[in-house]
Amino acid sequence: TVPPAGTAAAGAPAAAGAPAPAPRTATEFTPLPVDWEPILGHGTAQDGQRIAQSGGNGVAACVSCHGANGVAAAGTAFPSLAGLQPEYLAKQLMDYRSGRRGSPVMAPIAKALQPDDIGSLAKYYGGLAATAPSPPAGAPQRAADLDRIGDNALALPACANCHGLSGRGEGPLLPRLAGQPAEYFAGQMAAFKNGSRANDDGGVMRAFSQRLSDDDVHALASFYGAMR
Repeated sequence: TVPPAGTAAAGAPAAAGAPAPAPRTATEFTPLPVDWEPILGHGTAQDGQRIAQSGGNGVAACVSCHGANGVAAAGTAFPSLAGLQPEYLAKQLMDYRSGRRGSPVMAPIAKALQPDDIGSLAKYYGGLAATAPSPPAGAPQRAADLDRIGDNALALPACANCHGLSGRGEGPLLPRLAGQPAEYFAGQMAAFKNGSRANDDGGVMRAFSQRLSDDDVHALASFYGAMR
């Protein structure tokens, strides 16, 4: 945390004649409010299922791209939603709505959704169970190593450190990678790399994507995409 302007860093002696640094307060370490969090108090999973299956109010049914049970078809550039956390889903929809995450497909959909709709969809898809991931037979060793141990020479931590072993997901905002179509995974890594996707907290994924070769991205895309 950066000290307030005009104060010395914690533990640093004040210059001669300078006023004593202001005391630190607990509010400096309080997370900033986020626009997606109140959304989770809106809507119901039942309404989310209705929207997902039938659409309405100018919004197409989610199943047309994301699959009948939140599992997108292999070979498509659309993500699977089953098993993602409600917090992550709400954040992404609000990011599409605000422009923090760009998409010519999802931005108008998110803007057409009401807060109740977003809360409902987050609850519905967040409540769909995903199968336990297991590494595919014959998976590229490079991809398995990046998943489990990373690459110290490239300053790349293991993907599992944040996304869980075998991409099962970890915590509310670290999404599941297992089962995501390879085309979607590769497309998002390219977007992080060229900066067209910039809604990752602290720029973490933008930094990591710069250190991954195209071969590494495709190996990881195939590795996670083969998990069903």
